[in-house]
Amino acid sequence: MTAKPLIERSELDAYRAMLQRAHTPQEAVVVEQLRAITQNIIPLYLMLSTGAVVLGATFIESAPHWMTMGVPGFAVLISVFRIAKWFGAEKQMIDPDYAHRAIRQLEAFAIVLFVVMAIWVYMFIPYANEAEMAYLAFFTAFTGAAGTVCTMSRPRLVAASLLFTFGEYVMFFASQGERFYLLVLAQLAMTFFVFFQVSRTHWYRLAQSVMLQDDLTSESDRAARLANRNNQMALLDTLTGLPNRHSFFNEIDASYDPHTDEKFPIIGLIDLDGFKPINDVFGHTAGDAVLVETARRLNELLRGRAFVARLGGDEFAYILPTTVDSPEVKAVAEAVVEALSQPVKLPSGDSSRVSASVGYSSRAFGAASARELLEQADFALFRAKEAKAGKPVEFSASHAETKRREAAVHQAFKRADLDAEIHLVFQPIVESTSGAVVRWEALARWTSPVLGRVSPGEFVAVAEKAGMTPQMTRAVFRKALAQLKAWPDTASISVNLSAQDIISRDTTDTLIALLGQEEESLRERIVIEITESSLMSDLDEARHNLMRYRSLGVKIALDDFGTGYSSLRYLQELEFDIVKIDRSFAMAMGGKARSLGLVSAILQLCRSMGIECVIEGVETREQLGHARRAGCRLVQGYLYATPLETREASRCVSADFRFSPYDELLASGGRKVA
Repeated sequence: MTAKPLIERSELDAYRAMLQRAHTPQEAVVVEQLRAITQNIIPLYLMLSTGAVVLGATFIESAPHWMTMGVPGFAVLISVFRIAKWFGAEKQMIDPDYAHRAIRQLEAFAIVLFVVMAIWVYMFIPYANEAEMAYLAFFTAFTGAAGTVCTMSRPRLVAASLLFTFGEYVMFFASQGERFYLLVLAQLAMTFFVFFQVSRTHWYRLAQSVMLQDDLTSESDRAARLANRNNQMALLDTLTGLPNRHSFFNEIDASYDPHTDEKFPIIGLIDLDGFKPINDVFGHTAGDAVLVETARRLNELLRGRAFVARLGGDEFAYILPTTVDSPEVKAVAEAVVEALSQPVKLPSGDSSRVSASVGYSSRAFGAASARELLEQADFALFRAKEAKAGKPVEFSASHAETKRREAAVHQAFKRADLDAEIHLVFQPIVESTSGAVVRWEALARWTSPVLGRVSPGEFVAVAEKAGMTPQMTRAVFRKALAQLKAWPDTASISVNLSAQDIISRDTTDTLIALLGQEEESLRERIVIEITESSLMSDLDEARHNLMRYRSLGVKIALDDFGTGYSSLRYLQELEFDIVKIDRSFAMAMGGKARSLGLVSAILQLCRSMGIECVIEGVETREQLGHARRAGCRLVQGYLYATPLETREASRCVSADFRFSPYDELLASGGRKVA
């Protein structure tokens, strides 16, 4: 059996409403005083009406009828009227202004009532015998006491009631000098004093309760506002004010239901190109300004047409509803690219410019969920960044085929026995003056039992996306160490580490453990190659791990030099043994004196820092000639050899194979000689 609640829910709601309407705790106390008094209105007026009728009946045979019947009848009518009035005003009682007026009116009415009652009692005295005088005294004392109890929450009203009653008793009865009335007067004085003290205590407790509840309500409201703010912050990006990643994914899930929706929404992903240099050159304050301005432009452009969010970093996204037709979809993407390509004013007063790569989903392919549309947009964005053409890219049929191929490669790679299926090929790095091979770069190749030979361009990207680079790197490293031990002591091998590898403590621990098992003389013949991009995500962690390799005698090479944004910074902060100039420079030197001069400057910089320098991607005699004119001696590229299988590379190492010196190679038309 469920226990009945101590307080009805409606009462609590009224109490809360009262606290919310009150401007100060004092106003809340007044309202609660009125509410407490009104709860005693019915018994108060029933008591007054009953007392008046009984008193009139007592003197009905001796006093005039207007006194014995008229006044009691009028008292009953007044009681009915007052009770009805309070019932009608019940909803207004939570209003502080109304409560103040009602309390003042109640106090004034009480004074008038006490005066009228006193006059009425006094008019009965000439008609009263000794017993009836005692009843008049009883009526006066207990009517005042009852009125006091009913108005206990308002000490001022209690005081008025007690003073009028006590004064009436003194004037009408104690003044007669009879011992009985004097004794009753003493008892009455003490009783009234106790009533007044109880009233004050009751008021004090009521005020405490109201003020405590007011504090609790204020704290509850503050907590509710804080919770609401936290909920908003959980769904909003604090920097730009846009919905955040969490909010975006909620919106994606709600944007498409394959069971009911016949048409797809469009999901677009935006990535800012050139944002990192602004952060590096002008600082994070400038970067934040760019992000805020990007959000403002997107809001201005897409307000009312799309849901816009910031996913994190310099990534933004939008969702176009199903009502947007295909021509408008393309126009929106182009407008985004155009809007974000305009110059941005930085806090320093400088102006800078970023561009945007945009990829968006298509309605030409089926999708089981909005998440599949997001995958389409992500794939299209990747292609847009590859193209660097400043045009938005829509997910296409060729993308779908590539995506299916990637999925197949991904599944096969996850199931692969990498130690058995990965093998190495080796490309020589040549000292072009003598033609001697100074080092062999180990490159991974994968032959899948399901897919056959898979190009590195496919499986390396899949490994990075799947987070399986560490497993692949460990397999490559073990094979490279085994091959190095099989070759003569003069041979040297370089191994590539990915961005994931170089900032991973687990991978570093594993490779350090493998290297620690080898002799120092072998470790000194190992070179680890890293790219500039691998340093961008966490330079401090990369530095820490690289120093651990260096402590074992391993050399460190910076690959693809010149393609990043902070090459000189990396040369300054990290101790590189080797720099490999990116192949794009070898291709550009053909007819550009500026490119030739730039390569020459890089070589002079490396020479001044005691760093070995290699130029990659030399594929023609002309490129070799330009490289030599720029001062490059160490060369890598197809002009000398494509990557060789292990057996062929081993023969070259064992036979101390040499390529033609560069002058002979250029004169011979490219013939390789031992």
